[in-house]
Amino acid sequence: MGSNCVSLTDRDYMQKLQQRILIEYANSAEKRIRSREMNEMERVKNLVLTGKVPFANAPPEMYDHPVMVIERYCQKLIAERRAKIKVPKVNIPNHLYWDDTIDPPSGLSIENGHMFRDAADRICKPPDRFILVEDEEDVELGYMLTTADFETFRYEDPQIKELRECQNVEELYRLSDEVIGDLKTGDGRSEGETRGKLLSR
Repeated sequence: MGSNCVSLTDRDYMQKLQQRILIEYANSAEKRIRSREMNEMERVKNLVLTGKVPFANAPPEMYDHPVMVIERYCQKLIAERRAKIKVPKVNIPNHLYWDDTIDPPSGLSIENGHMFRDAADRICKPPDRFILVEDEEDVELGYMLTTADFETFRYEDPQIKELRECQNVEELYRLSDEVIGDLKTGDGRSEGETRGKLLSR
């Protein structure tokens, strides 16, 4: 500008000053944008190198990076080796019997007297034939007891029978005390005393 004095009334001077201010602002904004782009590029590069971003999503700027060059070389070797792998072809026989009996590879023909199984002739017998056996047959064979014999041989204490026939709680507690006896609690009192206090409430 050639002078330190600011002339607000000089139109040419103010236009040049405005133009210079805009240029300085554009240059500083461009520097900030370039700096942020470089920082973002370094961040993405670190993510790719640490394995958090796959190599397929790497930015084009990393094409000549040594890690990317090695990755492309390895992928090329893997593709070549996979191309050399031969998948064995499964040999499916063309002629099968209805019961999936494979034709013998020796080429022998079936004898003239060979007969296929009849559809009604089942190889496996149904399990119900052996599992579902009537109780009467077991009783006759002596494998089971009748209900009357079972009740005769089964022993049950008369007090237990009385417990089964109890109708109220007090009678149930009384008979259970006779069968089991008073149980001592942690504070030394008997179970009957504790129950009596609870029932009195």
